[in-house]
Amino acid sequence: MKSLWTKRRHVVVLLAAALGIVSLGDDCQGDIVNDPTFRDWCGDSLCSWTLDSGKIAQAPTWNADDLGVSFKEMGTQISQVTGENQATCILFTTVANTDPAAQMTLELDFNNDGIIDYTAPIAGTWTQAQTEITAPAVYDGITFHIRKAGSGTAILAEMRIQSTTGCTAAATPLKDQPLGDACGADDECKSRICSDPAYANPSQVCAQCSSKHPCQDGGTCMGGPYGFAQCDPGEHKGTKGAACAANGDCASDKCDNVTFLGPAGVTPDAGDAASCRPDTADAGSSDTDADAATTDASAADASLGSADGGFLVPTFPCLGPPTLVQGGTCD
Repeated sequence: MKSLWTKRRHVVVLLAAALGIVSLGDDCQGDIVNDPTFRDWCGDSLCSWTLDSGKIAQAPTWNADDLGVSFKEMGTQISQVTGENQATCILFTTVANTDPAAQMTLELDFNNDGIIDYTAPIAGTWTQAQTEITAPAVYDGITFHIRKAGSGTAILAEMRIQSTTGCTAAATPLKDQPLGDACGADDECKSRICSDPAYANPSQVCAQCSSKHPCQDGGTCMGGPYGFAQCDPGEHKGTKGAACAANGDCASDKCDNVTFLGPAGVTPDAGDAASCRPDTADAGSSDTDADAATTDASAADASLGSADGGFLVPTFPCLGPPTLVQGGTCD
């Protein structure tokens, strides 16, 4: 006996062939999202997709016995966060019944930072539609949003998202990425600086400074405790609107809109995760100093650490792994 998914794929393939749809994904490498066919429900909610707003319900699709998800009201949105960071070409395969008035869209947030980097319409009347996009050269994670902005029927039977190869379009541009986000060029960052690899961070990230972009006013560029290079971290020098990672970076002692990313077991202390000073050892040292855990970050000595790529790389022994954040702005 064929499974429901096998039956669905058989019908969709036949339908696609009858309509002359060209398959873009013959070389697909694997699914990026869980439950692309909206079959797994936990009560009134999808198990693998988060209901961000509005209302959803199970509903018949092209086959009365094959249930999908219906977006019941204006403003309904579901999403799924992934750690995908390797796909260079992404194939979207959609089977849906959507009224144009429903204004259904698929939105992609590269780096999981809340910034929508790519939007595509979702349309069709139980026909298979495929789209390919070229991913940015460097990113760390993708959040997928499916949103209904209007009114009218909106039922999805499938939203398959796969890593593939062969994309020819230009890469999806990233703009205004916050401090700590992965980057490949300066113009992708809000700070307009894509740093050298910083303390314990092997990839390029948006930063306050780099070997090519020194700190202003005689500041020292350091690989701070947050996974990206900063100018005098914890020295309360940031003026209103300046980029920051913690309260101690700001003259006002208030850094707004910072997103804490981890690692597990390490939590920020009153908005300032660097509640210790750099160790006197070089960056590669495994030495620790338990007494440093009680030392305020403002006591950090910019002369400590070792040179690496034009900036200093201190160690922060009380933190263990770097406390990664996506930076905000000084109030």
